[in-house]
Amino acid sequence: MLKQPLDVQSAAAAVLSVGLRPCTGALIVLVFAASQGLFLTGVISTFAMAFGTALTTSTLAVFALTAKTFATRYLSGGASAGFVFKSIEIAGAGLLIFFGGTLFAASMMA
Repeated sequence: MLKQPLDVQSAAAAVLSVGLRPCTGALIVLVFAASQGLFLTGVISTFAMAFGTALTTSTLAVFALTAKTFATRYLSGGASAGFVFKSIEIAGAGLLIFFGGTLFAASMMA
């Protein structure tokens, strides 16, 4: 948990550091497009992929923060708030483990 509020400079540094990592999917698209003589099309496709990723990530972040604010507002007064929050976190982790295990098992069958 953050001890101090996040300022714009720190947030920009975090975004820049994450954005500097090359996306393997974008690299594959660029290499394939270049091999077909369509480099500009590959660049446009890469920007479209980046826009879609940014839109999806931003939407999920806004949803998560809104849900947390909603839950905090309506559960903060009750004695069972800590239990509810921990239960939601454990259920979310269990759901991720389930989906990951399912995808792993499906990949092993192929």
